[in-house]
Amino acid sequence: MLDTVLAGVSTSRIGFGCGRLVGGAAMKQSRLLVETALNLGIRHFDTAPSYGLGSSEDVLGAVLEGEGDVTVVTKVGQARPSAPGLKAFARQALRPLLTRAPALRARLAKATAPGGAPSYSPGATEASLADSLTRLRRSCVTATLLHEIDAQSLTPDVARAMHEQRDLGRTLALGSGTGAGLDGLVPFGTISQYRWQPEVTDCPAGDVILHGALRQFPQPDRFSASQIDGLRALGREPSDPQCWAGVAQTLALATHRAAILLVSTTSPQRLVAGVKAIDWTIVGSPDDSAVATMRAVLSDMPA
Repeated sequence: MLDTVLAGVSTSRIGFGCGRLVGGAAMKQSRLLVETALNLGIRHFDTAPSYGLGSSEDVLGAVLEGEGDVTVVTKVGQARPSAPGLKAFARQALRPLLTRAPALRARLAKATAPGGAPSYSPGATEASLADSLTRLRRSCVTATLLHEIDAQSLTPDVARAMHEQRDLGRTLALGSGTGAGLDGLVPFGTISQYRWQPEVTDCPAGDVILHGALRQFPQPDRFSASQIDGLRALGREPSDPQCWAGVAQTLALATHRAAILLVSTTSPQRLVAGVKAIDWTIVGSPDDSAVATMRAVLSDMPA
């Protein structure tokens, strides 16, 4: 796995998105996910107060305690869900029913959404980061992002409060993060985190963190004829479940030369297979022909 630099610190180009790390009854599985990531060489971890029903930071803090050779990013702005332990238990207990009951799954998702409206006020920012540091068992995180902030909420007072946290040594760098693409990001600080889109090749200044490379994941039986030809031209077998994962992640990394790409799953096996599917030779020294073929495959998405 290749390395990059975030906020002046060396780290891996693949990061683990911790949105699915849940404590309580799911702690054993969550611990295994983080340990699997470490064993793969992943040294970047992305979390937030709202992740994992509010317990993601607690899980990450417990597993990474004493681990110095990692970078950790957290966020401020989105509220932590109330009663995370109870909700984690409910989700674990009801898991067998959720795949067969879409209505129940939707109701559970609504019930476990962050509690309260987002707040980026100076007081809320300071309290949120202090709470995150306690849960993460760290005195300082690599970066703190404004989580899904809109342009109207990014006032001079908010910016000043964030810089104060950095000046106090609680975070090395500041930035902004969104679940949307680059056009939905409100720029702030030196770090930009947003959803990768194959057609967008420009990068903002500073450090870049991408996510969502597998969001448009077609099943092998839905590949078009031209996609199948393109995948085989890349030496990929379309019937391989990890074929698409390898192409999408390789293209994202190859066309954003220093960016970190976040991956997230609840399955250690899928995490291992997905990372192994990346063509690190192309990532390290992009082959224009291979990159063009990958881009053509991805642009030929079935309707």
